[in-house]
Amino acid sequence: MTTLAGLLVAAPAFAIDVKIALNGANDPETNAEAAFIEGFSEALDGTEFTVSVFPSNTLGSERERFDQIAQGLLEVNLATASTPYGMSPMMRGVALPFMFESADEFDAVMAQTDLLPMMNEPLLPNGIRLAGFNYIGMPIGIHNTSVPVTTMEDLQGLRLRALNAEQLAYIQALGASGTVVSWAEVPNAIQTGVADGYLNPPNSAIRTGHTEFLRHFTQASIAPSTRIILVSEDWYGALSDEEQAQIDAAIEAGITANREWIENWSGIVEQRHVDAGVTLSTLEEGEREDMVAATRPTWDDVMEPDHLQAFIDAVASVRD
Repeated sequence: MTTLAGLLVAAPAFAIDVKIALNGANDPETNAEAAFIEGFSEALDGTEFTVSVFPSNTLGSERERFDQIAQGLLEVNLATASTPYGMSPMMRGVALPFMFESADEFDAVMAQTDLLPMMNEPLLPNGIRLAGFNYIGMPIGIHNTSVPVTTMEDLQGLRLRALNAEQLAYIQALGASGTVVSWAEVPNAIQTGVADGYLNPPNSAIRTGHTEFLRHFTQASIAPSTRIILVSEDWYGALSDEEQAQIDAAIEAGITANREWIENWSGIVEQRHVDAGVTLSTLEEGEREDMVAATRPTWDDVMEPDHLQAFIDAVASVRD
């Protein structure tokens, strides 16, 4: 006779569904954030967690997914870094032009200083946890339709697409003009002459097919190509200590997979551009330093003084 105890032992544990949303296709071969998801999911094999992936705005826009995280309707969201600016203004420092010398320095700053807890301070009471950072490619450079940019002077006369007002300000500081255009409207904007290009990592144009009309790229290392990993704090807080540790380990595994993808991609991205017929240019000696000097005043316009100083001090502590 089957006992109740026997039934309880035999019954499978309840699975815990983890919905994770991203921008673009869930394809680890072409999308660095999909590589994060692959590493994240593999780390949860053998646990009670099951991962469901929702690509390309299937759960709504960036703003809608941000709200879903806050409400506990979505567990993990791979988001654009600007989405939480209104709630955590300090996060604007992540995208400041020329704040970080490299992606490695960015990682070191976030790992070795208190910036991450400081950015989380206003997010956590609102149900959102900033768990870490993804990269979508190599550092940000200059894509355009017609000019091999090697000096700041070459930017004069170009109108570049801006993600937001902050990016628009430093585009103008570099000597170009700019216009805020949503990513979905970028191809039409460039092909109709509304914009002549944009600031993005090199793989952006390759992944989207924009190399058909963006025929020049200059790697200026303006900033790491950073996106963010958001976790529902209400959901995370309801997990047991063991379950939280499993999610923490999965996030670290995902970040490691993301960084490995970037390292592998860096070895082939230049050839992909060449194969697509894109002209690759480098900045002349001293030009990047001139760009740093030109855009530095925009930092003060973008951030509160104490927030900006926290970033400056954090970077200095790592460099020391």
